[in-house]
Amino acid sequence: KRQRLYTALRTTIEDAVARSSGVEAGKLKAEKKTGMRVHGRTGEACPVCGDTILEVSFSDSSLQYCPTCQTGGKPLADRRLSKFLK
Repeated sequence: KRQRLYTALRTTIEDAVARSSGVEAGKLKAEKKTGMRVHGRTGEACPVCGDTILEVSFSDSSLQYCPTCQTGGKPLADRRLSKFLK
């Protein structure tokens, strides 16, 4: 398992460095998004399974995820909405 993780990390980093090489600093954020499957894609279809990408917000940040691929179909609690459910 460690070898698979190491290989995946190394490949991901090498690909990101290759894509970003020569890109202006101001355009790096947009370039980062092109290499990610769900980041910044709330409401779009997951490229793997087709489910809708969801977002969870925290006090100062948010994350996007595919409920089918990443959480086994279970939606994560959104802190913004949970105060209204009490």
